Amino acid sequence: MMRLPTLSIRATVLWAIIVGVVMPALVVLVIDRQVSRESAEPIVQRNRAAVLVLAAAVVTEPAWTLSEPGLRAAVQRILKEPSVCAVEILDLQPAAVPMKIAERKCKPELRTSAVEAPVLHEGQSVARLRVSFDDTEIDQMLDERLRHTVWLVAAQVVIGVLVLTGVLALRLLRPIDRLKQQAGTLLSRQPTPALAWTRRDELGQLGQHLDDVRRRIQELIGELENKNSQLHKLAMFDPLTGLPNRTLLRELFDHEAAAARRGSRTLALMFIDIDKFKDINDEWGHAAGDQLLLAIGKRVRHVLRESDIVCRLGGDEFVVLLPQTEGWDQVAATAQRLLDAIHVPIALAGEGVSPRVSASIGIAMYPADGADFDSLARTADLAMYRSKDLGRARFSFYHPDLDTALRGRLELERELAHAIDHNELVLHYQPVFDAETGRVVGSEALVRWLHPLRGLLMPGSFIQAAEETGLIAELGLWTLQTACAQHAAWRAAGLQPGRIAVNVSALQVHNDPRLAEAVRTAMHEHGLKAGELELELTESALLSDTDINTALRMVARLRQTGALLVIDDFGTGFSSLSYLKVLKPDKLKIDRSFVNDLPGDADSHALVQTIIAIARAMSINVVGEGVETAAQRDLLLSLGCRLQQGYLHGRPMPAAAFVVMLQHEESLAGSVSR
Repeated sequence: MMRLPTLSIRATVLWAIIVGVVMPALVVLVIDRQVSRESAEPIVQRNRAAVLVLAAAVVTEPAWTLSEPGLRAAVQRILKEPSVCAVEILDLQPAAVPMKIAERKCKPELRTSAVEAPVLHEGQSVARLRVSFDDTEIDQMLDERLRHTVWLVAAQVVIGVLVLTGVLALRLLRPIDRLKQQAGTLLSRQPTPALAWTRRDELGQLGQHLDDVRRRIQELIGELENKNSQLHKLAMFDPLTGLPNRTLLRELFDHEAAAARRGSRTLALMFIDIDKFKDINDEWGHAAGDQLLLAIGKRVRHVLRESDIVCRLGGDEFVVLLPQTEGWDQVAATAQRLLDAIHVPIALAGEGVSPRVSASIGIAMYPADGADFDSLARTADLAMYRSKDLGRARFSFYHPDLDTALRGRLELERELAHAIDHNELVLHYQPVFDAETGRVVGSEALVRWLHPLRGLLMPGSFIQAAEETGLIAELGLWTLQTACAQHAAWRAAGLQPGRIAVNVSALQVHNDPRLAEAVRTAMHEHGLKAGELELELTESALLSDTDINTALRMVARLRQTGALLVIDDFGTGFSSLSYLKVLKPDKLKIDRSFVNDLPGDADSHALVQTIIAIARAMSINVVGEGVETAAQRDLLLSLGCRLQQGYLHGRPMPAAAFVVMLQHEESLAGSVSR
């Protein structure tokens, strides 16, 4: 890359003067030329119009009498006008022999513009006059004006440059030379006599302050030398909690690991992550989150022995190094004490609340689980995620199977992304029946993965991986489009499939702004009318403590698409009646865990009866899920639940099998009607 030369102050000032004076002058010349052209053009146009009128008047009499000498004399008279380059008289009539008079006085290469006008005699056209004008007329006028203006501007520029150069040399450049001499003594530790400054302008004041600056610099150098140790300490400790940071922990680990190798001892490394810490920040702000971290750091430090080391990696992550361990039991006991201490409510100053938080801990042992800091930290981190997978608020020791599980999960994520892109996913459809009439009234689209090696996989084997990797959004959009397209195909075949339901993930509700527009687009593309598409959302997806407002906004947008809202697995989540009132879903699906115990379990009977009664009072339809026996079907019918879904009525089936079921049902209905 080419570097521009560095200019001295004198050269910079000189160029600034030249540019500051010359550039405006050039701009003035350009603007003057443009303005002059704009003002001259109307004048030239009016002059041309006048010439054209006079020319037509001169030509009228000879054109009427068809006098060629008169016409030529008229043309010569017109050519005497300075702006006229050529004259042509055309279409003379009536004439026994076609006649055309044309004269030109300008060179052929000269740029011209022609203007035509009819020649009238007593209102009758006797000829057509074409006059070519010199197009350089305006340029000639402007060039003449420019010559005068350039001389005036040049004189102004020269005078301005001379005056400014003289003033700046006296008032700026010479004082700067003196300031350079004085600045050269700033870092000198030897006493240097100060230069006398009698001037009272800005440079004079600067010179007077330079001596004070030199003295202050010497003081600062001494202070900075004293701060070196403090800066080193800041680089090794977390500024919020005062605990060692990752850099210092690595050094301490190397020291303790060397001692452990010499003494054939083991070390334990604990990776601590605060569960759902983001909720604290979202609900009470980052200041409250900092209070929480500070309190947790103190509690962890209080629980540990003096020889133990705790550090904060950043965010809500802490690491504990136990250099003296006597076995797994002791490490497990320490981890449990840490969990208990963290779980005690923490009062947040200024908030008036005392939230109770939990932590997930992963434990790795040196040297069995890692021979260096990075590998041991990695295995402890894997064990921590194992604790989260098991439900949080617990500790887990690292085991080699975790590496195998991690590799398996990564492979599953890669294969799932490939499956979405290469049409390895299929939908099965489980019918929803009106148990009273025995008719199919709809279906629920359930995704399956037709794995090329492992065969047909149920959602339980890949949905969690899709949610953890963010693929759930693409999977949900694919399911929506495919289900709507299948419904349209059934309708086009003359079948009556009823409503079709699609499951929507909690992550889609809270994190995918495309969801509502995707629903609207799918319904429009495949011709689904309002009410033909149902969106099934679980209570936990809708009623998350921290995202309820986001969920309500998304529900409002989904309603505008014409889709119906169905709360799936009702009764297993929050089941808040106030939320039920706000959401006002179109349908509730009673969770199969209640239906399974019918009709023998009195509690399940009471709960199902209550759910149906509440739904009926609020004009909400109810579907009983997991109906597998005739007794369950009959009891639900007796309680007023006609819509039912379960193995008794039909298992999830491919689209082709669902078509056969619909055709069979319609044939039965036709035979009955006959």
